[in-house]
Amino acid sequence: MCVPPTLGHLCLWQPMQRGNFSISTPGSHDCYRKLAPCGGYNSSTSKQRTTLEAGTMYSVRFQQHLNHYYPPNPGTLDISFAVGLDPPEQDFRTLVSFNDYNPMNHNTQTNFSIPIQLPNQQCDQCVLRVRYLTNNADEEDQGKTFHQCSDIQLTKSPTNAIHPVFDEKPPAKQQKNDPHDCCTPPSFQTYFIHHIPDIDYTSSGVIYYDQPSEQMRISLQADGVKYNMWMNFTSGMQYYHNVNNKTCILFGLDLWNDWCYGNTFNQSEDFLAANVSCSSSTFAFCNQWQNGDFLFESSSPGCYPAALSRTSSAERTAYFGAKNGPFPKEVFQPDPICLKQTVMKHAHNPSATLLKHLLQEHKILLD
Repeated sequence: MCVPPTLGHLCLWQPMQRGNFSISTPGSHDCYRKLAPCGGYNSSTSKQRTTLEAGTMYSVRFQQHLNHYYPPNPGTLDISFAVGLDPPEQDFRTLVSFNDYNPMNHNTQTNFSIPIQLPNQQCDQCVLRVRYLTNNADEEDQGKTFHQCSDIQLTKSPTNAIHPVFDEKPPAKQQKNDPHDCCTPPSFQTYFIHHIPDIDYTSSGVIYYDQPSEQMRISLQADGVKYNMWMNFTSGMQYYHNVNNKTCILFGLDLWNDWCYGNTFNQSEDFLAANVSCSSSTFAFCNQWQNGDFLFESSSPGCYPAALSRTSSAERTAYFGAKNGPFPKEVFQPDPICLKQTVMKHAHNPSATLLKHLLQEHKILLD
């Protein structure tokens, strides 16, 4: 699922986060907040306190700006609650927790609308928090977790009795491997169409995937604008090229991970069904896996990507026209305008080897 990137990693708008809020431009630091418990922002930075009814259902809405899925130890996202003006970390109680997912693109922005039951507890000053716990070793600057806090007030609901907050964490779900779990061919290209009806967004293009060289390329068009993304995981660099306005942004990458399906390969995806009719017409039969709201389909046989959809909405990416590589080296050669970039965004703490390579070989400045 690919949409134009922003540098931040987590932004919350319902209820509105503390401090400033912006997801309209690349490099929004309003979404990069790591210090616990609230990203370094206390209640004095809040521009509003949202009043809600205790004990009622409420949809928390936020965006994961960049995806940092980490197969060696997949991360989670959670929503928690605490009473007080600026409560300490130990006072927060988890209301909902769910697995991170792997979109196979670091520069992926995913909107979430998560229904929760608000605590049955009145409070004039309380905090609702969203976290992205990446567990990603390449994110170890001020920790590996992103935080956003919102100041709220819970009033007595006329239809709900007031009870103490239930603060026990739900039991962890046991993940199981399945013999149908699989990885795609090591080198292939596939076309795709990504559609989000709720915001009337459609993009389409082609993906080149090459596991032997640890490189990917995505070329897409959305709203009349053409983009190219070149990802070289050996050098740790990703170029994001706007073809129309002839601009290019240089990003730092997390570690490479193979395009696989299922818990056997640490994808946080439970096997659902084998050899069922594909939801797209490209392949006759598919295997399916599910990770919370996300439904993954791959061709059976072959394990080519077939679809990635969401069960809570009509958002969907369909893949078609798969063809095996290898590819000519020109496929992964960035546009000359990209090679002129000297400032790397999202390069907070790469591994020592990668950092040395970037500084000595490419003379890259870290932003």
